[in-house]
Amino acid sequence: MAKRIGMTDRTSQRLPHTTKNEMIPDTETLLHIASEPGAGATSLVLQLIRDSLSKSGRIVWIAREMPDPGRLSDILGTLPPTSLSRFHAAAFGEHLARGIEQSLDLIEGLDSITHVVIDNWTGVSGRVDAKTVNSMKNLIKSCNGKCILIATSPMYADASGQDEWAIRGPDIFTSTWRLLRKNPTTSTRILDCKNEILELIPKQDGFEFKNYSS
Repeated sequence: MAKRIGMTDRTSQRLPHTTKNEMIPDTETLLHIASEPGAGATSLVLQLIRDSLSKSGRIVWIAREMPDPGRLSDILGTLPPTSLSRFHAAAFGEHLARGIEQSLDLIEGLDSITHVVIDNWTGVSGRVDAKTVNSMKNLIKSCNGKCILIATSPMYADASGQDEWAIRGPDIFTSTWRLLRKNPTTSTRILDCKNEILELIPKQDGFEFKNYSS
């Protein structure tokens, strides 16, 4: 049974978010965010889709687990109820493929969907099962030309020694960003978008984006 969340009953007395969005890189129509575990991929995606929600966008969010309620409220809680009513989220546990298949029906039935998010599509251990991979490939085809698809996955320690972190799952995406901790002693994250590298400073309402400095 999927767990669903509605945010229309959420209210907030916080000041409007002050994150500087001008430095947020444009998401391509098919984006994969591979993240060091715990680096904040879910928070980053919530921030990426926030502006779309504020401008009449409609989001379908499919995950194994729902985002932390406090973090969800921190990042999206300043939006009006009319915007939050267009955020459709459900958690399917280990039956993620079922959720992906259900999102296909929504894409076909609703022309107003701007983003589909599959959070933690690979799981945190082992190989990605064939059913989930096939469902994701079908979703990529369905989203093509209709909406933006963003998928996240946790990376794993690379035992080969070629890199500290390796990307989990098959390479089926046209664009992959890597989200890493800058070092163990700071909260700063590094976002490698291939064409540019940014520093992300954690804030209450998401991340502040800055030019990378080594």
